[in-house]
Amino acid sequence: VIIWPVFIPGPLDAASAPAVLRKLSAALWTEARWEVAQPLGGAALRAPGRAGDRATLAALTWVTSPKGTAAHLYAVATPETGFRFLEETFARILTSVRLTGSPAAGGQPAVNWVRWQDPKENAFSFEIPTGWNATGGLFRFASVDIRPAWQLTSPDGRVRITGGDAEIPPFTLPNPTLAMAGFREGSWYSPGYGVNMMVRRYLPGLAFAREYVTGKVARGCTELTFTESRERPDAVQALNAIYSQFGAYGVFLSLTAGEVAFTCRQNNQPISGYYFAGTQLTGTQGSGVWNVEHLCGFLASAPRAAEAQAVLHHMIGSTQINPQWAAMQQGIAANTSRIVARTSEAISNIISDTYWNRQAVMDEISRRRSNVILGVEDVIDTATGRQIKIE
Repeated sequence: VIIWPVFIPGPLDAASAPAVLRKLSAALWTEARWEVAQPLGGAALRAPGRAGDRATLAALTWVTSPKGTAAHLYAVATPETGFRFLEETFARILTSVRLTGSPAAGGQPAVNWVRWQDPKENAFSFEIPTGWNATGGLFRFASVDIRPAWQLTSPDGRVRITGGDAEIPPFTLPNPTLAMAGFREGSWYSPGYGVNMMVRRYLPGLAFAREYVTGKVARGCTELTFTESRERPDAVQALNAIYSQFGAYGVFLSLTAGEVAFTCRQNNQPISGYYFAGTQLTGTQGSGVWNVEHLCGFLASAPRAAEAQAVLHHMIGSTQINPQWAAMQQGIAANTSRIVARTSEAISNIISDTYWNRQAVMDEISRRRSNVILGVEDVIDTATGRQIKIE
């Protein structure tokens, strides 16, 4: 693991940074072959490579000031066969890096972190910089419709970081049965038990991220330009591999993710932003539901983009779920499922199978959300057929 601080006596931007990364990474392992650098937000790049039998990865982050550009090169290398097993170790080492010492005159002071707790249900917490203002929490719309959402604002108001959005409901796919009942796209449909869903076609993660930025994040901005838009299948590959097993039970689950970086102007000032979104589709034959499983990003004045990205990264990495709350929520989801089962027996003669197929999907959504909160997944022991939960 290599951490290399660099100072460049001049500006650095997304156009000139790849050349700097190529030059610095070439000095690390002269025999390495590097792939084309990919942007990560507004002020970071990443390039994978290979040096003999070793897998390598180099990343460059920077912040520009009137005096020049302060940058850090982070690089890792390991035998290729062991890279996947060490990814989490590398990530923990690199995210634990802190700059210490006295700041230079006119420089940015060192960041002190304090833990912010969800004020609504004490469901989760994360670390924020001292003096920043955090609002939000866990919004409960029904027993199995819970939406964590928060907003963090810098003391001067020039950086706004958000995660989740309580205004985004669960969605149900349009289908002929709903249309015959008058539930067309854009209308609201309730399968019962306090859950309200919007009828809407599925949007993959990248498409949702672009729509969300255009319709809400950058509202009031002018000259909106997406500087980067890309799918992130690597972020959801492991989850989709687990979800694929549900196909044997007639339930289709799929999670797609994407990220966008963008610029705009607000009050005649240049603004930079970044958002990541992951949407999950759950369906059975003839029906399906979907929801925004992951959503976070920032909007900041252009010189503060790197700071905003660093704070967002730290917040997400420091998030903790209250285990007592998680156990309580899991019990609520289980009780709701039992209520649904008993009710279906009582009124099965007056309600269609299509309805209960959809309700079963809602129960599946409840189970998955509970697992996400607990940090576990349900798997089948192929030797015994027993279903177990694993981290």
